[in-house]
Amino acid sequence: MVTGFDVLHSNTPLQKHWLKRVIAYVIDLLFSSFVVYVIMMALGLLIPNMIIYFFPVAGMVQVFYSAVFEYYKRQTLGKIILDLQVEPLKASLELNDCLLRNISKVHGVLVLLDTLVGLATEGDPRQRYTDRIAYTTVRGAVEPHHFDQFLMGHRYEKKEDTRDKTSQLEKPEKRSCRECGGNLEEIDFGQSRCTECGRIQ
Repeated sequence: MVTGFDVLHSNTPLQKHWLKRVIAYVIDLLFSSFVVYVIMMALGLLIPNMIIYFFPVAGMVQVFYSAVFEYYKRQTLGKIILDLQVEPLKASLELNDCLLRNISKVHGVLVLLDTLVGLATEGDPRQRYTDRIAYTTVRGAVEPHHFDQFLMGHRYEKKEDTRDKTSQLEKPEKRSCRECGGNLEEIDFGQSRCTECGRIQ
């Protein structure tokens, strides 16, 4: 099993990707916080007994702002500036997918945990854990479409057992993923999902 942490410490492109993600997140956080600040100030709510609601409200605004912008544009303000884009790993990107992948942004600690769990599990090293659940990923404009490019040299190869050569020849040829060449597993409605990249086809 290869995780994001296995690759991150020695992979410069992946390090640059996550640096851009962090900067984009901070930009979006500042933007949503500024919007909440202006609204609360206009309504006269910036008083001591109301200020405790500022950060929870800013977090919820960031969740919905990010989800709506990613659904319509595939990018938030921060992602536009850093040239990043959300990509679905299935046929289409729905609003509930965008809400799901952004739900951890309600609080910075949840975003950190979401990112760490994503990097600690097998799959696309560009995914947070909520990306895995929502079947989405984030890609930079100059990055490869498939995450296998980040894992070159890090994939563990299984030793071939010569005793199984005859039985392998007799097995029917497996269908392969159009994107990465990985094995396909059958799911509902006559569709298949790649066991490597998760794309549905």
